[in-house]
Amino acid sequence: MERDMPEKKLPTVAVIGAGTMGAGIAQVFARAGCRVALWSRSEATLDAARALVPDEVLRTRSLPEALDGADVVSENVAEVVALKQDVLASIEAAVTPDCLLTTNTSSVPITLLGTALDDPGRFLGMHWFNPAPVMPLVELVAGEATTATAMERAESLTRRLGKLPVVVRADVPGFVVNRIQYAVLREVLHLVESGVTSAADADLAVRTTLAPRWAACGPLELMDLAGLDVVEQVSTILMPELSRSAEVPESVRKLVAEGALGAKSGRGFYEWPGERADRVKAHRDAVVRQLTHDG
Repeated sequence: MERDMPEKKLPTVAVIGAGTMGAGIAQVFARAGCRVALWSRSEATLDAARALVPDEVLRTRSLPEALDGADVVSENVAEVVALKQDVLASIEAAVTPDCLLTTNTSSVPITLLGTALDDPGRFLGMHWFNPAPVMPLVELVAGEATTATAMERAESLTRRLGKLPVVVRADVPGFVVNRIQYAVLREVLHLVESGVTSAADADLAVRTTLAPRWAACGPLELMDLAGLDVVEQVSTILMPELSRSAEVPESVRKLVAEGALGAKSGRGFYEWPGERADRVKAHRDAVVRQLTHDG
């Protein structure tokens, strides 16, 4: 039932959900030359997105208008299973049979969301990272029913957008990037909570040592460079000592209970006075662009 997207024809894209991620994704598609419609239930959300997306992007509260002529849909509503399933079912009912359906989820199983669809074969996870216009990588996640053709279409599209696809062949929780990220976070928080080091020094250690090395080479490349015999010896000592906790870290629970939610509330592991968050975000984006040779 699916067809290959013509190589020379850029798709018409409907981005469903106009929050931070949806607006950023719409910007990426529009800058690549796609015809883009951006949908939200909220006029205020669409107004906020105006500063992020080009003028030629259609902003609408009408779902049929957003989906009209769509070759690709990127769904970006809140991470609530029932809500996503309802929205996806409405999308499927309004688009053509060969429209590629994607969801930008970082936590909900693709296979579970696909149960809301009559044709889950054309449905997959297309997981973007924040900020979407800056971050170079997109995870493509196959559900149990996702066809090889759908994955190939998504991979081709991702490359045409100037992004790097990581193909996730099993629908595991957290996919690839978040599983690696949270494994590191678990050990960082264990070290801080155990009094081994401070939050500031843990961040300094990652920022000045691990992060630049991982930006140059992936962890497995670095293992090869170090020598796998050395890795084996160090693993024998360290692996039994690393945190294996399956619980939410106590420091995170405590801060959330206090209403200290991070930059958005003014306090988390750090204090966030004034415009500090904006300055840190701008620095983060500049560093990512430099490291990835983007722009």
